[in-house]
Amino acid sequence: METPELSPAPFASQPQPLAGTADGAPLRRGANLELTIEDLAFGGKALAKVQGLVVFVENALPGDRVIATVYRRRRQYAESRAVKILEPSPARVPAPCSHVPICGGCRFQDLDYQEQLRHKQRQVEGCLEHLGRIHAAVRPVLPALELFHYRNKMEYSFGRDEKDAVTLGLHRRGFYDKPFDLERCFIATPISSEIVDFTREFARRENLPPYDLRRHTGLLRFLVVREGIRTGEVMVNLVASEAHPAFERLAAGLRERFPRIQSVVLNLTRRKAQIAVGEEERLLAGKPTILEELGGLTFEISSNSFFQTNTKQAERLLDTALEALALGGSERVLDVYSGTGTFTLPLAKRAAEAVGIESSAIAVRDAERNAARNGIRNARFWTGEALEVMGARLQGEGATFDAVLVDPPRAGLHPGVIQRLLELGAPRLVYVSCNPSTLGRDLGLLCESRYAVDWIQPVDMFPHTPHIECVAALRRIA
Repeated sequence: METPELSPAPFASQPQPLAGTADGAPLRRGANLELTIEDLAFGGKALAKVQGLVVFVENALPGDRVIATVYRRRRQYAESRAVKILEPSPARVPAPCSHVPICGGCRFQDLDYQEQLRHKQRQVEGCLEHLGRIHAAVRPVLPALELFHYRNKMEYSFGRDEKDAVTLGLHRRGFYDKPFDLERCFIATPISSEIVDFTREFARRENLPPYDLRRHTGLLRFLVVREGIRTGEVMVNLVASEAHPAFERLAAGLRERFPRIQSVVLNLTRRKAQIAVGEEERLLAGKPTILEELGGLTFEISSNSFFQTNTKQAERLLDTALEALALGGSERVLDVYSGTGTFTLPLAKRAAEAVGIESSAIAVRDAERNAARNGIRNARFWTGEALEVMGARLQGEGATFDAVLVDPPRAGLHPGVIQRLLELGAPRLVYVSCNPSTLGRDLGLLCESRYAVDWIQPVDMFPHTPHIECVAALRRIA
């Protein structure tokens, strides 16, 4: 294998000796170190050690021998960036995407997929053991069915390049305000990259200014492309600071060029936050939603509703959750953080009743519409924050449930929600998690007195990234 050169220019200086400084620190900012990468830390950074000190290394993989430059020094660790690979890891493979060296997205395309799974498995086990003192069986990771072009939703950012031309693509690694021009994304569907190219050329031709994150001026902010993997329907969502007459021409041009586009919407936002969600939505062309099929059901998806971004792996996640719940048809099931009903509706088909709790009124509206579309009449949705709803509705009504499913955001469960779950005391509890660290923390609290974990099933929803989903099956023991 040809040795990869990571620096834009040849590396001139030699690694500096690890001489101790006056305060006893073995290295300092700007030091050039020769390192052998030992492992991957949680979150995806490579890890090496120098005289017992942990050094995190960007742009490196386990097994690499690299020259790295320290850019941040702390008392217990240092952060560095590999500038030259002296000897590549045996686990390195050619990455098909040319953007891998700079992209902040799927950074592990050049790591053998079996090695990716091995590291994810070990990180799940480590988080559960060290953060939750959980020693239950962790099943082998369910690998992805498709390693590329698996995402049904992608968010792209507008910006300017060094020549002041409009750019449209993904963010450079480590920068929130420097998107690069995307040629082709290997985790997005092919039509998504083509839509990016068409939209970028239109913006340049029409002289539409991108939004400046520092000055908070300009027009174009995001382009979001969603695709129904099973239906082929495509939605294009343009996020801008204000309306512009050119947007209707863009919508017409997109639908003419790409007949599969069924919906073009405009989301307007004047917020400074870098979030691709609008305060006002306008339909530019077509219909306001697209359709997707999952688990034998059909879902309507609107521009701002949550839907699992890997359709095929989401079905495996759903099947695993259903296995853990082991429903017989007579149960009353609660789904906390229910979103658009991705879990609630399949649960309702297998139970006497399913109740979803969701804070987003838009998501609840979509969930109710999806229930009606699929002829499901035994699903109900309560709108509000989980802590408040579980306090007011469940305690006020004296409600009981035979099984509970929770699927919280990356931050995990609020301590108050954990307390409500303990008070509710459903015989079966299933925790779907997108963050092993908060999963470990929360399982530790749930299992202090009332629950025990039967097993945990990791599911790889996002190949080539450090992210991993898990399904934990719990049973009440007290």
